[in-house]
Amino acid sequence: MTYSGKVFIILRMQGHFPLPLESAESQAKPRALQLLSGTAPFQGYEIGALAPACRRAPAVAVANMLRSTLLCAALGLLRAQPFPCPPACKCVFRDAAQCSGGHVARLAELGLPANLTHVLLSRMGHGALQNDSFRGMTVLQRLMLSDSHISAIAPGAFHDLVKLKTLRLSRNQIPELPGALLDKMVLLEQLFLDRNELKDINQNMFQKLVNLQELFLNQNQLTSLPARLFTNLGNLKLLDLSGNNLTHLPQGLLAAQAKLEKLVLHSNRLVSLDAGLLSRLRALKELQLDRNHIRSIAPGAFDPLRGLSYLTLSRNQLEFLPSALFLYSRNLTFLTLFENPLEALPEVLFGELAGLRELWLNRTRLRTLPAAALRNLSGLRTFGLTLSPRLSALPEDAFQGLAALQVLALHSNGLATLPGALLRGLDGLRRVSLRHNRLRALPRALFRHLRSLEGVDLEHNQLETLPGDAFAELPRLAEVLLGHNPWRCDCGLRPFLAWLRRHPGLVGRAEPPRCHGPAPRAGLPLWALPDEDPECPGTGGPPPRPAPAPTRPALPADPRHTASVASVPDGSEPWARTQLVSRDQRQDHSLFWRLYFLLLATQAVITGIIVFAMIKLGRLFRRLIRERELLFESMGKPCN
Repeated sequence: MTYSGKVFIILRMQGHFPLPLESAESQAKPRALQLLSGTAPFQGYEIGALAPACRRAPAVAVANMLRSTLLCAALGLLRAQPFPCPPACKCVFRDAAQCSGGHVARLAELGLPANLTHVLLSRMGHGALQNDSFRGMTVLQRLMLSDSHISAIAPGAFHDLVKLKTLRLSRNQIPELPGALLDKMVLLEQLFLDRNELKDINQNMFQKLVNLQELFLNQNQLTSLPARLFTNLGNLKLLDLSGNNLTHLPQGLLAAQAKLEKLVLHSNRLVSLDAGLLSRLRALKELQLDRNHIRSIAPGAFDPLRGLSYLTLSRNQLEFLPSALFLYSRNLTFLTLFENPLEALPEVLFGELAGLRELWLNRTRLRTLPAAALRNLSGLRTFGLTLSPRLSALPEDAFQGLAALQVLALHSNGLATLPGALLRGLDGLRRVSLRHNRLRALPRALFRHLRSLEGVDLEHNQLETLPGDAFAELPRLAEVLLGHNPWRCDCGLRPFLAWLRRHPGLVGRAEPPRCHGPAPRAGLPLWALPDEDPECPGTGGPPPRPAPAPTRPALPADPRHTASVASVPDGSEPWARTQLVSRDQRQDHSLFWRLYFLLLATQAVITGIIVFAMIKLGRLFRRLIRERELLFESMGKPCN
């Protein structure tokens, strides 16, 4: 007997277990004489007939249980029937098909079963979707049709997809969308229209998508958007409009998006951020506005965004920022402002941003910083103000309030002098980069009391001498870079040379500091100078033998800039820190290192054996796992 025959018999068996419902006589009698209880076994019985019904209750319960068991068995048999997978497809799961290599205009010829819930179509031939492409597929929940050179879509192509939750049409050549294309998809939650050739969208295109949560329109050719385009998308949480040619956003465009959490607008041509545009986005957490042409931001533009934690404004055309622009953005943990032609910063710009860990102001036109402009950034760990050649001076309280600061990057500017109290209060500071400036001298107390300081970069300046105690009382100091300075090796440098001889392992030797004058000593490394100089009274005794240069650990390269160990990368990515140990704390650990390398070799052999065994086992499952991951990746869901 076939599976369908068995299912038919089992379903018919349900009629042999009727519940004791109302009889014809009981229906004819007054309702007052009937039992009003809604309990299924006794519903509709007369009071006089209640005792027999109670006696039959166990039999009724058993009958109900048996009927439920048979029904479940019928459904199981039905699901166990062989699944007719089309020849041009792979069926990873019984209700999911993955097809490629066909033709877009002839999708109906693939023979996709109507009971599929997941369909992945890719690399199809050039053509248009027809009205019958998905006819009858009323239970389909996810349709992925990417990389298929779709040039047009018939108005009724998706009319049968009434249960669809995810539609992906990414990386095609779709120039426009028919007016009522999506009207039947009231359950749709994810819509991917990215990487197409859309130039315009009808204002009623998304009106029926009341359950939509994620909308991707990025990397198209949109130049403007209708003001009422998103009116009915009240459940939207993610909107990506990046990579288009948008020059402005109309007022009211985002008025209905009270649940929106992420708005991506980078890589457009926006010229301004108007007041009220973001006022309804109370739930917004992430806003990306970088790589636009923004010249002005309305005062208070970010005030309603009390939950905003991630904001990018880098690579725009901002010359000035409104006062108190970030006063109410107290949840910000990530902010970028670099590569803007900023002329000046307002005296009050930030509120209490205790969660902000990193701030970069690279490539600006700033000449200085306002006094205590950063005082509210109490949790800041890294601050970079670099590649701004007009920056020539800093107030002594520029970094007031940054007690948690660990990395300070001031390289590649035009700084000629520094106030002695510039770094006062930065008790957690570990690394300072002042390379590529115009510094001719350093205040004697600049680094005093920075007991956490580990590295200082002073390369490529105009330094001729340094005080002998410039780096005194810095117990954790591990590296000082002094190369490419015009050191004048005369008697005035002797106090610093004495410090250098006591700490020969601290000064970097990859680019060693060399004498610029007087002429007989030009080109000599500082530690090669004789200890005795007849022109300098009070010198004598042979100099200690220089220690070999310490190996400088390599740092991960920043994707935007390349910098030395002591310099800070010019970008918004976190900078990897290194901690070295000063020479006077070193001991002979040769035996330890021998045992350590022996342990590493043993571990490598064991690891190799384990990896070889895992590869052997992995080959048994690779094909199934690869297909499963490809399917779920295309669906936009993680593979669990």
